[in-house]
Formats: sequence, C-alpha cells, structure tokens
Amino acid sequence: MAECVTQTFSGITQARFDCLVSKAQSAGIAITGNVGVAGKDGVTVRWQFDPVGETLELQCTASPFFISCETINGQIQSLVGQCP
Repeated sequence: MAECVTQTFSGITQARFDCLVSKAQSAGIAITGNVGVAGKDGVTVRWQFDPVGETLELQCTASPFFISCETINGQIQSLVGQCP
C-alpha cells in the first residue's frame, strides 16, 4: 500500500509525547527518540516530535493491503486523543 497522508498534531507537550510513547511500548511497538520509524504486524509508522514547537507528525508509510489509510489514521487520531 502507498503511504498515508502525514498527520500533524499541535499542543503535544513532552508529557503528552511520553504518554504516547508509553502506549506504543505497551502495545509492543518500540519508540525511541523524537524522530524515527517503527512497525508491527506489517504496519510501519514514521514520527517526528518537536518539543519546542509542541508538534508531532505521524505517518503510516506501509501497511497490509486490507487496512486502509482511513482506518489507520483514525486509530492514530484516537490514540493521540487518549493522552491529554
């Protein structure tokens, strides 16, 4: 599958980013650092966190053909919403 559109989230403080990292690690996805790529079960996600600007970019760069970008991006939005 082609890459999904990059999602940019604002108001992402260090504490909020740490919450997202913790959730990802609990799901078995290894996230380290402010920039990187990680994957699990055929889904690969790229991230770039700017702690000064308090922005986070997330993009699914690969996934199985049967999982749509709409589904993946919806799950990303839901996850970000779980970390106030």
